[in-house]
Formats: sequence, structure tokens, C-alpha cells
Amino acid sequence: MPQSFKDLPDGARCFLDATIFYYHLVNTPPLSDDCSDLLVRVGTGAISGVTSTVALAEAAHKVMLAEIVRRHGIAPQGLIARIKKHPELLDHLTEHQQVVALTQALQITIEPLTADLLRRGAELAPQRRLLTNDSLTLAVMEKLGVSHLATNDDDFDSIAGLTVCAPPELSQSLQFLRKRAQRLLIFR
Repeated sequence: MPQSFKDLPDGARCFLDATIFYYHLVNTPPLSDDCSDLLVRVGTGAISGVTSTVALAEAAHKVMLAEIVRRHGIAPQGLIARIKKHPELLDHLTEHQQVVALTQALQITIEPLTADLLRRGAELAPQRRLLTNDSLTLAVMEKLGVSHLATNDDDFDSIAGLTVCAPPELSQSLQFLRKRAQRLLIFR
């Protein structure tokens, strides 16, 4: 079960998943405020932030898509196919560039993708039942010796030895839903 970002102790070294950058840059209340607060803690040095080139590419991609939806008033469904038919939708996009600028401004350590990490991620994917980018996150964390993960992705919740931290609103909602599900199973 994920902890809240607020439970991350000062001095912790924490992997920042793509969702943290996305929600900081794309207004999605209340997740945006929670992720921005976490990045403030990183910026002040209370928490040491690390991430990977894979997580940053994923964040930039999602921010780019959100800008297209917002700027052009397009529904998110079928967006990639629409972009392929109308590549001019990509003209003049800038918000995705903020992802890398943010990591540089906050002096977040960025781990590059290597063949060894790709190999390790490929091993971890079926073992941990994770898709490629998530298994690469785990491989990077393993390499760096990082056990705290800030994310809005519940795919990591069952990974032993990992302390998953989620936005406070989400972690409270998930706790409530899990308790309710357990109660329902008891009364069947």
C-alpha cells in the first residue's frame, strides 16, 4: 500500500517517476499541487531526487499530448492516430521542453539508459509483472540503490523492498478502497 509523499523522510533518496513531472506541469487538481509540493522538497534539498532518461521521455511525451489536447481542443481518444494524419498539430509546441528544464533547475540526478539497464529491465519485466518502462524504472532504482519511488502508478505497489509514495489524496483513496473491498469479501 503506498505511503503519502508527506511520509517521505527528509534526507531520503527518491526515484521520481514520469507522473510526478507530468502532474506538476499539467494542471490536474489535486494531483498537481501534491506533485509540485514534492518537487519543492527536492528543490530545497530535503529529498534527493533521481530519475531516468526513460521517465523523462515518457513525461515529455505525456506533456506534449496534453498540450495538443488543450491547445487544439481535441479529445484524447485516438490522439496518436490524429497526430499521424495531421503532424501540423505538433507545430509550435513548447511545454514538453519544461520537463528537462525542471530536472536541471532542481538538480535531479538523471540516469541514462544503457544496454545493461535494458537487459536488466527485460529480466525484471516478467519476474515482477511489469511493462517495459516500469521494469526499466525498477532496474535503474536497483542500480542506484534507491528504495523510495514517488509515483501515481499503482503497478509498483506489490514490489517487495520498495517504498512506494503516492500523492496524499491518492494514497488515502486507495487505502479506503482496499479496506472497503476487504470488507465486501468478508461478507460474501
